[in-house]
Amino acid sequence: MATTDHLCEEIRNRLLRRADWRFLLPNPQPMKSICFANGLLGRAVKLISDCVADDRLDATDCDLAVAVNPNRATLRKGWTALRPGGSCYTEWYSPLAGGPKGVRRRLTAAGFEGVTCYWAWPWPSFSHPRFWLPLGAPGALRHFLLSRPPTVGAVRWIANAGLRALCLMSLRVGLTLPICAVANKPARATNHRLSTVNQVPSSADRSTSYSGINLDLLNMIRAQWETWGFGPTPNHLSSLVLTGGHRSVGKVVWLVFAEPDHCPRLAVKMPRVPESIPGLTREATTLQCVQTLRPGGVTGVPRVLFCQEHAGLLTLGETALTGRPILTLLRPENYRDFALKVTAWLADLAGRPVTYPPAMWRNRLIEPVLRDFGESYSSVVDPGMVRETQDILTMLGALPLVCEQRDFGPWNVLMTADGELSVLDWESSEPQGLPALDLIYFLSFLALSLDGTINPGRIRASYRKILNPSTSTGSVLRECLERYASKTGLDFANLRPLRLLCWLLHSRSEYQWFIADVARKPEREALRRSLFLTLWEEELRCAARS
Repeated sequence: MATTDHLCEEIRNRLLRRADWRFLLPNPQPMKSICFANGLLGRAVKLISDCVADDRLDATDCDLAVAVNPNRATLRKGWTALRPGGSCYTEWYSPLAGGPKGVRRRLTAAGFEGVTCYWAWPWPSFSHPRFWLPLGAPGALRHFLLSRPPTVGAVRWIANAGLRALCLMSLRVGLTLPICAVANKPARATNHRLSTVNQVPSSADRSTSYSGINLDLLNMIRAQWETWGFGPTPNHLSSLVLTGGHRSVGKVVWLVFAEPDHCPRLAVKMPRVPESIPGLTREATTLQCVQTLRPGGVTGVPRVLFCQEHAGLLTLGETALTGRPILTLLRPENYRDFALKVTAWLADLAGRPVTYPPAMWRNRLIEPVLRDFGESYSSVVDPGMVRETQDILTMLGALPLVCEQRDFGPWNVLMTADGELSVLDWESSEPQGLPALDLIYFLSFLALSLDGTINPGRIRASYRKILNPSTSTGSVLRECLERYASKTGLDFANLRPLRLLCWLLHSRSEYQWFIADVARKPEREALRRSLFLTLWEEELRCAARS
């Protein structure tokens, strides 16, 4: 894959997401490709490949062939260019292609096998699909349809309802466009490795029926299915591929279904870029620690099933979590209930933590945060406020160490159908972290979301209301922090420095986003827009006035 370090985030993200279909292939990192398309798709293929053959020449030994609305001659040229076992990705935008059946027929006639058709869900962005739906997999499709959040607000409804309705109707009646198809050139029988990885089961062999799962990974999942406690091994597995998120570092997730059941059993995660690998490794480590410390498990925490290399990429398999994000359910009347429920969940995750003196954790959990904040934001912060923060943090006494999720926003907390909580995205986690930080983060953003204000330009007044115990959100914040402190053995006096530390901690990742946005050290104007810098300043000023 070509380096992308020199690209600003907007361009890098746009190119990489135009090639998210590569995660449908047996090998998402082709060495040599041939592309019969120009524009953004052509540039994306160059970015994900070590080299790209000239489509005007008679290329050979390619790992990947890419085409848009290919005719018979183009399909034949792509087939010829591929090595045995190589993959073909095509996009079909014309209804004259004949739908999924017509696409399969055309690709099979050209000599390809293992044809799987997808619909790249085009809402809300046609250029950056968030979902890749396997056509012909009723369980995966039903899950997708049932999980669509309702449209809220008259303006958004007018803008989006017509498009959503059209897309959903097209999906139900099979008139989806474009159709994205993945297929492969048959492997030589003498090449054992390729024939094992790319061999496609015959239609008569229903015990190995699948839809959209690469076969070497499929075989491993099937072999371990009963061991993982999922019941009898199913006849038919399918996958719904999720490529959401706003940045290129976002992971790609396969939800695996035992057809025709619409409840996913596994979530298989892969990194889109090398920078995503440490996060997935950290997630696996933290979740395994939770499993070790709490053998019975914690409700709403995914269980690690495997963490290994697949097709040259780290692949993390977990039990799938389902539900609706609390953020989509939040109303004034349920705000306190959600806050108390999450408080109890985080206290349960903490368990019965052991309290340690500062000498046991300060150099690991406090000093690096202070150092990074000073180096990153020194050009825009008041040195006096930094010194005051350092003085306040020295007041921290003995603390219980707990598992921190470190991205515990309402968008990552799900409410399940039976009223329980599930928590996603543990890539930033710390197995032996500090208490209350996740709760402070969650309660703050829950209240800001309720107020409709997550904007640095307007956030100060809203955050001041949260810090005021006489307001509705402020009283809930205090009630939840008192309950959490009581259950975990946390001295309530430590909460003031922990609130300051929370925003310093999260400013580190925001600084890395600023760097990625411009592919260099950010300017002062960008730093002043920092959401977490704003929250830190307001926290310190409100504390000084109280």
